Amino acid sequence: MRAVISDANNVQKCFSAEKHPTLWHVVPVLEELQTSWEAKKADPRYKPYHPAIERGLAKIRKYYTRLDDKPVYILALVLHPYYKLDYIKMAWGGPEEQEAE
Repeated sequence: MRAVISDANNVQKCFSAEKHPTLWHVVPVLEELQTSWEAKKADPRYKPYHPAIERGLAKIRKYYTRLDDKPVYILALVLHPYYKLDYIKMAWGGPEEQEAE
């Protein structure tokens, strides 16, 4: 249980910075948390926690879907000096892959 909670705690810490903007963190951090919890859901050691993990994943999907209505998150990634368009291409593919969706 501690491992599941620590994933969420680490995400919360990412958004608690007071000196630096954190908006660009939203998409990569949600994806990282989702990947971590999906791995735990597939792991038999976490079977007692599967219902809670699934509810957490449903909440992540809900907020991730809402990002489609708020382009400011993607804009924050594009304007970030390190990520720019590289993260978007890596996570969602190029124009061909996005058009296919």
